[in-house]
Amino acid sequence: MLMRLGLLLLWLTVSSITAPAWADEAFDAVSQARRQCAGNAPALRDQPRLRDAAARLARGSALKPALEASGYRAQRSFEWRLTGYTSPQAVTQYLVRSQCGSLRDPALTEAGVVRSGSNYWIVAAAPFSPPPEADANGVATRVLALVNQARSQPRRCGGQPFNAASPLVLDSALTRAAAMHADAMAAGNFLDHRGRDGSMPSDRATRAGYNWRSVGENIAMGQTTPEAVVQDWLKSPEHCANIMEPVFQHMGIAFAVRPSSEGGIYWAQTFGRTR
Repeated sequence: MLMRLGLLLLWLTVSSITAPAWADEAFDAVSQARRQCAGNAPALRDQPRLRDAAARLARGSALKPALEASGYRAQRSFEWRLTGYTSPQAVTQYLVRSQCGSLRDPALTEAGVVRSGSNYWIVAAAPFSPPPEADANGVATRVLALVNQARSQPRRCGGQPFNAASPLVLDSALTRAAAMHADAMAAGNFLDHRGRDGSMPSDRATRAGYNWRSVGENIAMGQTTPEAVVQDWLKSPEHCANIMEPVFQHMGIAFAVRPSSEGGIYWAQTFGRTR
């Protein structure tokens, strides 16, 4: 299974909070730290839902339930709970000194900050930004290009060596088979090669009208770009082996988005060779 997990950072004891008195200054302190740590990274945007999540942290919530209660889905999220900082400048100095590793993450584009006196609660996040369904063809073309780029050179998948292999061709029947399973996983909130109806990849290929001799399948959840999902598949020996398998001629690829599910986005990649 392939899944990205968020990070939780720096837990400190905090007191109760009222509405922050210097919200702009508090947010500017974090923005300034971001600029100093990663000058070429996108500037942070003040996100109201993340401010709400930060306020929930101040009332004692953990990060995950705070984000859920605020209606914000993050691909990755970070938190800082700071006490005893008498000025925004002191907060900037602390973050630059000890948290640049997190603040350099270019995917972090949104943040929310709450301040009460010398106490600060900060939430920064890489927002969940899946590709729109209207871009399915473009996504498929990009995944195919990345897969064929990988197949174009020898590769080791775990302990198994592979020679360069012939490029694959997108197949509409295998794409239908992949879409069946991606949709089912998103709707059923699961990640497994066996469908809830008991079907396996070969069954779905047959249902889609693909007259197969060999079939393989890769699945994943959570990745929001073709680059991320192919990279993760190549890091996994079993998934990498499917990508490099020389017997395969065709590929189908599909994704399904369901923000309320565990993975948010589910991918299915089906490989095949005809009779």
